[in-house]
Amino acid sequence: MSDKKFTTPSGVVTDAGIAADFDSAQRFDKVLVGSLGVYYRDGFKTKYVPYADLERAFIRVQEVNGRMCCGKAVFHYFRLVFVVGGKEWGDVISEDEKATDDALAEIAHRSPATAIGFVK
Repeated sequence: MSDKKFTTPSGVVTDAGIAADFDSAQRFDKVLVGSLGVYYRDGFKTKYVPYADLERAFIRVQEVNGRMCCGKAVFHYFRLVFVVGGKEWGDVISEDEKATDDALAEIAHRSPATAIGFVK
């Protein structure tokens, strides 16, 4: 399985250790949290954010106001955002608030050097 490609902030890598970590990573909706980093799909690519590169992770709540035939409705989407090199490198959108919160808690547990949540 070492032929699997992962897109990282520094380019595409193919590594058997990363592939094994990907296979054993814990799944939280669309995000996989492993012992080496965080994995998620972005189009046809599998993105990999190593904990060594991950500066900050936080959740952005996106509110969408919908007009329906019978009135209005409000929908909430939760984006798990990854900051690398001082910029938002990627995010994963989900409707499952608990899965997003659990993924962020697992990232905080596995990578204590990563800033979690709001930072001034």
